[in-house]
Amino acid sequence: MKRNIHLQPLSRQHHQGLLMVLLLQKGLQKKADVIVMQEFIESVWTDDLESHFDQEENYLLPLLNDKPIDPQLTARLRQDHVTLREMADKARSRSLNDIEIGYFAERMEQHIRFEERTYFPAAEQVLSATELEQLGQSLTEKEGNCMNYPVKFWE
Repeated sequence: MKRNIHLQPLSRQHHQGLLMVLLLQKGLQKKADVIVMQEFIESVWTDDLESHFDQEENYLLPLLNDKPIDPQLTARLRQDHVTLREMADKARSRSLNDIEIGYFAERMEQHIRFEERTYFPAAEQVLSATELEQLGQSLTEKEGNCMNYPVKFWE
């Protein structure tokens, strides 16, 4: 199913999140320096993911407050955001080990897949065309690419 045009900015940001996951997985396989990988997480988080989470919470979720969407889906989205923010904070303080970096990558991938396969389709079903357009007008999109990170720890 093709994503509604007004949700596409969030989906394109998900692509960057999945690319980050892939690069972290490659870095872990190559036993890259955990400090470098945490710096990478911090950079991608600061440049892209933090504002992505904020936009979902500030623009998408309020539109769904009074809609017939399964509250467990929204609870999962919110809990994923809490967990991933906490892990990004740990990366910022350089307190993740390689196992935790792997867990962060796994959780990020699961979260993105959940939003793309379950949450966004559910939102598209209950939001009106006007609400979706309102959402699209509220979203901003950065042109970042985590492949441009200067330290290619994944190679």
